[in-house]
Amino acid sequence: MQSVYSSIEVAKDFYTIEEGGVRMFLVIGEKEALLVDTGFGTGDLISYIRTLTEKPIRLVMTHTDGDHIGKNSEFEKAMMHPAEFDYYRAKGGKNAEAIWEGDLIDLGNYKFRVILIPGHTPGSIALLEENTGLLISGDSIGRMPIYMFNAGRNIDAYIESMKKLDGIKGFTKILTSHGELLQERSIIHELIEAAEAIRKGEVLGEKPERDLPCLLYRYKKVAFLYNP
Repeated sequence: MQSVYSSIEVAKDFYTIEEGGVRMFLVIGEKEALLVDTGFGTGDLISYIRTLTEKPIRLVMTHTDGDHIGKNSEFEKAMMHPAEFDYYRAKGGKNAEAIWEGDLIDLGNYKFRVILIPGHTPGSIALLEENTGLLISGDSIGRMPIYMFNAGRNIDAYIESMKKLDGIKGFTKILTSHGELLQERSIIHELIEAAEAIRKGEVLGEKPERDLPCLLYRYKKVAFLYNP
């Protein structure tokens, strides 16, 4: 039976795991592996991971939207920023453990620094690996429309988070969870400009293709699904 998952090695022992429109990351360290998010949960994720590594797995969440937590129940702990706890538990999540801004996830060969970037969700984080210049961004960065509607989304917080990222050195490439995998860090400027223009009412919204309680705001090469 064909797996719903596929993988791409973006650096040595550093993989994406693709699942029908959402992307996870698996980084194999010296003694353990880091899994970032668990996707929709449509397949046997653990078995697929075991084709890549037999090492113990530490699970870290960029945030806890439904398309990122699909297989969390198969892990003893799901590490996330505590600002996600209520949102996660409302979906039935019971294995949350705190991870904080500035924490270092040390795999030996890779070291990821946790950066809190609220806006898309209250506890959204990015993971910075300075040796490779890679930043895992979750859903906060990308050219797919960024969800900025329903409870917990906040465009003001989002703008400040992007400005914060823009001021952090140490990364040149951004790995996204949806759409095109790699983005240049210049996309952060585009997203700030777009979000500020939308907040000021300088961009007209249009009805999205799907039935959603928001409008689609396009600005240059980025877009937001937003309900003012």
